[in-house]
Amino acid sequence: MKNKIFLILFLSSFFFFLVLLIAYQEGYYRNRYERAKALTDKQILEFEKDIKNGESIDLTKYVLYEEKDYTNNVSTDIYKASLYLEKVVDSIVRITFSRASSAIND
Repeated sequence: MKNKIFLILFLSSFFFFLVLLIAYQEGYYRNRYERAKALTDKQILEFEKDIKNGESIDLTKYVLYEEKDYTNNVSTDIYKASLYLEKVVDSIVRITFSRASSAIND
């Protein structure tokens, strides 16, 4: 039984390592960072050009930060369930410690 668990953990770790290695070798991360750097360089050049031309400067025009909303029905439902579970566990812990406290004090 322990050998099966160890084998499953080892093989899954090895598989995860191979996926990351292939992603790195194929340039996934490098391409992503180079694209962000190219956009940044482009924005710097545009900013410098606007300063030379004496145009009004608004930083929101040059910063390409987009905040994406990744929420969906599943994540919202899981969040609600976790809040409910938090309340239940909190009440159980409070009851347990209050009873233990009263048992010790008596």
